[in-house]
Amino acid sequence: MDPATLAVLGGNHFVGDITSLVSVIGGLLFLAWMVKLRHERRMREGQAATLGVEERRALDEMSALAQRMEQRVENLERILDNELSGWRSRMPR
Repeated sequence: MDPATLAVLGGNHFVGDITSLVSVIGGLLFLAWMVKLRHERRMREGQAATLGVEERRALDEMSALAQRMEQRVENLERILDNELSGWRSRMPR
């Protein structure tokens, strides 16, 4: 590399920074993989299969919110069907 390029890149620190970044990202991916494996093992063993009171309440609340959102989407689609015939065929897939 020519001296001007090294000056812009901060000398040899650029390679070290990239190496550090790759190491951190790799470590985070490994950690996520380990958490996933632990969760799957606990699910198989049945330890996490039962929901507590708070988890059940949160799940019920999310389910109700999802149902309301589904009704809203259906209403919006119905309005679009009335106002803009053929809008579904123009949507990208």
